[in-house]
Amino acid sequence: MHNLKNTELDKLLAKLVDDSITDEELTSLEQILDGDVSTQRRYFHYLDLHMDLQERVTRSKIHPKIRFGLSKWKVAGIAAMFCLWIGFSYFAVNEGSGSGPAAFARITGMDGLIEWSEEEGSIINDLSVGDPLSEGTIEGLTSNSWVKIELNDGSEAVISGISKLKFYQNHGSKVLRLSQGYLSVKAVAQPEDKPMLVFSPGARAEVLGTQFNVLASPESTRYTVNEGLVRVKRIDDGSVQEVSANHYVVAKLKSEDEFKSVLLEDYSEEWKSQFPRDVRRGHLYQSEKITAINPAINPAVKLLTKFSSSAQRILAPYRLRTKPCLWFEKGRKPELHFSVNIGVSATGPLPVRINEDAKFKVRGRIDTNMFGVDDSNSFIVGFTSNHAQGGFAGKYITKEKVDLSSKDKNDQFEIEIPIREFLKVEKGEFKDSLVRDSSAGLEILDLWFVTYQNIGLEIFDVQIIVNDE
Repeated sequence: MHNLKNTELDKLLAKLVDDSITDEELTSLEQILDGDVSTQRRYFHYLDLHMDLQERVTRSKIHPKIRFGLSKWKVAGIAAMFCLWIGFSYFAVNEGSGSGPAAFARITGMDGLIEWSEEEGSIINDLSVGDPLSEGTIEGLTSNSWVKIELNDGSEAVISGISKLKFYQNHGSKVLRLSQGYLSVKAVAQPEDKPMLVFSPGARAEVLGTQFNVLASPESTRYTVNEGLVRVKRIDDGSVQEVSANHYVVAKLKSEDEFKSVLLEDYSEEWKSQFPRDVRRGHLYQSEKITAINPAINPAVKLLTKFSSSAQRILAPYRLRTKPCLWFEKGRKPELHFSVNIGVSATGPLPVRINEDAKFKVRGRIDTNMFGVDDSNSFIVGFTSNHAQGGFAGKYITKEKVDLSSKDKNDQFEIEIPIREFLKVEKGEFKDSLVRDSSAGLEILDLWFVTYQNIGLEIFDVQIIVNDE
């Protein structure tokens, strides 16, 4: 029955984006989506792919006006209804959440879109601070998501951004499985014969009592220990490293790469993005325009960029374009926004700490051919921070307005944002607030750019500078 429903949904979505859907079929689509979280997710994924195709059409300059036709308005209308349905399910009370297995943990802080899956398969979106959690999986689904849980022994765990953590107990040991994203753990003393176990791509760690951070990607995991000792085993070859305080280790999937505990004695206050290394979310593509080179050798140059990172940066730079995301804020209905997420300490070789005199230098582009884009455009810039020797410290955001010159038909911009302009998001029981709180000395994990409408925002590169060059 489920497969038949998905088949019908896919047929209707195909007609929707082809602008061949009838009013009766549109009504059927609304009925399928209404109140069904799995089909809503499927729709949202389809919308994401469709918008990606629209952007490809825009870049190739083939019929640039086609995306402003009737199908755009139908997609936008369904997207609005989709947000309302998600909102209803997000704020609804789950009747069965109060019963079932004993609590393994409870939520002590959260923001953004968080989803919890119980072991028996139930999916719950209407989470709040104080909610008990049995064994299961908790996920951050957007760039601004974070959640802090306290285990039943007093240990604390925080995931941030797009992350996925499964937690359960096995023969008396607490087990945390991080499939992707960022995890910070403050573990109380564990029994020597029953250590906390932390699994991540390519690695397995044993913890008796410590504070440490984990960054997991499909290719590797980085463990940074701030207090105590963590024993990390690389799955590929069984190699083991004892990682003590102020040390880190990187476990890559292939055993020929170095696996060694390294003293964390270095950090940087300046940084420059490198794509694709630092991409955490967004549509990444290469500019096809290679200038100042004989056209006759362009094919050879383009081939070179596939193998040389230097050639990529110099000859065919990458651009990171926003993609759709659902944005949740307390007291407001879910909204369809557009965002990119860029790793800083999360993806770079060294932690990046904030100097109070630092500023971001951002180069990018806004697609003035997009429907509704005028000469002035605003977007949110935010970053996630950690304590220099600890876990999650909070989120900081600011709003920027870019004035484009319609006279010169210039759709590119370059702006500088002093670190002092960023305000900390202070979580309240009923309402969140922005407070002026210095971020100096904190470590920047990642940063993101968010727009309220699809203005085709592209980020070319970002720098953190202390002194003007």
